[in-house]
Amino acid sequence: MHEALICAAVVAVSAVVITGSVKYVSLEDQLLEEGTISGSGRRTCRLYCRVGIGFHLQIHTDGRVNGSHEPNQLSVLELFAVSQGVIGIRGVYSNRFLAMNKRGRLHAIERFTDDCRFWERFQESSYNTYASVLHRNHQTGRDWYVALNKRGKSKMGSSPRVKSQHVSTHFLPRLNVHNLQSVRGFTITDRSKERRKNQPPLIQPPSQPYRDVNAETGKRVQTVKYWPKFRFG
Repeated sequence: MHEALICAAVVAVSAVVITGSVKYVSLEDQLLEEGTISGSGRRTCRLYCRVGIGFHLQIHTDGRVNGSHEPNQLSVLELFAVSQGVIGIRGVYSNRFLAMNKRGRLHAIERFTDDCRFWERFQESSYNTYASVLHRNHQTGRDWYVALNKRGKSKMGSSPRVKSQHVSTHFLPRLNVHNLQSVRGFTITDRSKERRKNQPPLIQPPSQPYRDVNAETGKRVQTVKYWPKFRFG
């Protein structure tokens, strides 16, 4: 009986004793072991917000959350399923989880908590919105969304202007996050301009001007010889 109670207490604190040291199991590891987070439910992508000039959501190692116009290693994110319609967002490079506090401010933390749970909803515009599961306006029931402003800074989810209809809350998952440097652009050269530059003029003055004498005035005049241009067809 006493041995069963001791085993139950060890499982309750989620600790594993290894060579005299205690290793605590994170909530994400618990959900992964319980099968709540499945390996097939993980996606590595970038979340592109179409507000302003367009920004990629990025998570910094110091806990800051903002947007970057150019894709980089901080904008590579891992989206994993927690339950039906609920996901978590982790920065692959920073190894921090996107979270929203009780005031609606976005930040990143090292351990997965309930603040890191977001509803992923698909909009009619083919973009996704991410609303906090735990925090919302309890008086009106309005959801608090992940959003960026037109300068790429994170917006307060509690702001009344942050709505699911606004482009600041619309994100598009971009799955191709590898070999971005290998994708090269191309330019189109107008060959007609080059041909016009190299083409001789229609009227070619002679190398030595032809001079003649006007019969009435008796003065020499300079004449220009015109080369005719023939067209066929």
